[in-house]
Amino acid sequence: MSTRGTSRRHWPRANCEHSPRGRAAGSVRVGVFTKIHHVAVVVRSADEALGIYRDALGLPVTKDAVIEDQGVRGVLLQAGVGEIELIQPVRDDTGVARFLAGRGEGLHHLCLESTDVAADLRAAKEKGLALIDETPRRGLAGMIGFLHPRATRGVLVEYATPLEHATPPATDGLVRNLDHVAVAVSDLDAGVRTWQENFGLPIGRVGEVPALGIRQAILPLGSAFVELISPLRDEGPVANFLKERGEGMYLVSLEVSDVDAAVATLRGRGLRVGDPTGGSGDARLAFISPRSTHGVTIQLIERRG
Repeated sequence: MSTRGTSRRHWPRANCEHSPRGRAAGSVRVGVFTKIHHVAVVVRSADEALGIYRDALGLPVTKDAVIEDQGVRGVLLQAGVGEIELIQPVRDDTGVARFLAGRGEGLHHLCLESTDVAADLRAAKEKGLALIDETPRRGLAGMIGFLHPRATRGVLVEYATPLEHATPPATDGLVRNLDHVAVAVSDLDAGVRTWQENFGLPIGRVGEVPALGIRQAILPLGSAFVELISPLRDEGPVANFLKERGEGMYLVSLEVSDVDAAVATLRGRGLRVGDPTGGSGDARLAFISPRSTHGVTIQLIERRG
């Protein structure tokens, strides 16, 4: 767990000042989201980060471009049906540059693939959600728009409707898929209500994982899911994260076929990886240190049965 920077995030001013709980769920369109499109990581140098995400983890690059109006270089890397985006500021006067200066490298935003980003932004506005974008604009993922993080308990959420669907490139087989994204919340029940009201996500299950010291709620989305987690105790990694950084994205989980083999391979490529342990159900887990991944805690998960 990185402990750099405990200041609040540097976000653009929201266009809507209303509470995200201003209207009852179901009174307006609920977004039609098909999958987690990508998880974005802000980095100082995309070239250096590619040494980890492309070369060590084996994720192939699908797009690499400078987006002038956003002042960033964006690199998308395929992780099964989802992607990881590396974003490097190329100017100092942007929100991403201010985020990097204040928070350091690490997780930046979560992108949900939308069937109609314009309609979903309108629906979000009608529900009283705080927005950064009221109308779509072109981005690396297609036509995009952002909700303000205060609409989703500290998570900056992007909607994206891709303009094209390319065939995923071949990989070295180490990573099978983007399995899930974990979001730390102080109140699990309130967090579930927020994500359901905002995005219409179903609840897969709610329960405790004593081995990890968490209570969790699984919200399926396509072949992946959003996992909301809250600590069972006042001490431990998740509790410390909430104290130091507040609610927000906690880790990214990547599915592998054989966690022992993946750990050995990644250690051989110079990454700091913990020993495999048991998770919930038949899953086996290992964690890559954020010191190896530009501030991101990455979970490797092997699902058996």
